[in-house]
Amino acid sequence: MDGKIKRILIIKPSSFGDIIHALPSVAALKRAYPNSRIYWIVFKVWADIARLCPDIDEIIVWDRNKIVRSFFEIVKKYKKTEFDYIIDLQGLLRSAILAKTLNGKVKIGVSGMKEFSSLLIKEVYPENAKINAVMRNLKTIEFITKTSAEPKINLNLQKADLDGAEEILKSFAVKKDFIALLPFARGIGKDWGESNYLQLLPLLKEKYPKTDIVILGMQKDFGKIKSTLAIDLCGKTALKQLPAILAKSKYSVGADTGAMHLAAVLNIPSVFIWGNSDIVETSPYLGRVAILENKLNKKDIAAISPQAVIEALEKLQSLNACI
Repeated sequence: MDGKIKRILIIKPSSFGDIIHALPSVAALKRAYPNSRIYWIVFKVWADIARLCPDIDEIIVWDRNKIVRSFFEIVKKYKKTEFDYIIDLQGLLRSAILAKTLNGKVKIGVSGMKEFSSLLIKEVYPENAKINAVMRNLKTIEFITKTSAEPKINLNLQKADLDGAEEILKSFAVKKDFIALLPFARGIGKDWGESNYLQLLPLLKEKYPKTDIVILGMQKDFGKIKSTLAIDLCGKTALKQLPAILAKSKYSVGADTGAMHLAAVLNIPSVFIWGNSDIVETSPYLGRVAILENKLNKKDIAAISPQAVIEALEKLQSLNACI
């Protein structure tokens, strides 16, 4: 039966963190159907994240800046390709329309489909819509394979990327085993605030005096946190280089960002300063992580103390020493 499954298409175009949550589903499919060819439709901006996964055989790039034109280009290119399964892990109207348009023997969608997309694509296990995103995606895979799917992930960092990351770090005189600070998150209620990060930096330096602190983010984030205690690399690394940079870090600390979720699955001990996101659905599922949240008022993320971050790092350090 496994040999009859030749082509599987996953539609999961965005976003950074959500793609990380979906990657264990690819590993589960590859374990179940090792001879199949797995395709993944992803927005161009996040394509380099999908390329980290060796279980994906072909990346199909959807250009969000030309979203309609790119939609029809994909349809034209793959209209003669018959997929055994088309799996909509995005669960939005645009992804469901694309799944409906392409040629597939079986088309299914993840639990919790939105924007009336379940009218186009069958939604499996709707009662599981409020579980962690990693397991929600895997439940869809279990529906297909009829077997239990473990939450494992395969990532492949190329030597050229690791060497390139080393060169970048050397050019900014960053010492080995630095702390990656990832403060910049999109969305209301995710920003811990410049003041808290500025208070955290001297505490980190006191705790880890010989360890560099590197701030990572986009070009627009450069200079937002001004301190002589940290090396600001915002905008100095492309997304393609970020995984290799993070892989060389000792710890990561930051907000609920895609980059933090990437650090977690790279098995970097990571402290998440959690805000208003649904912790049940979107918290990291894999890796060595500590999650700090204001349980009395999730919206008041600023009330989480810098000292709590240091204590969380100490606990992770103790756990790491026991491994």
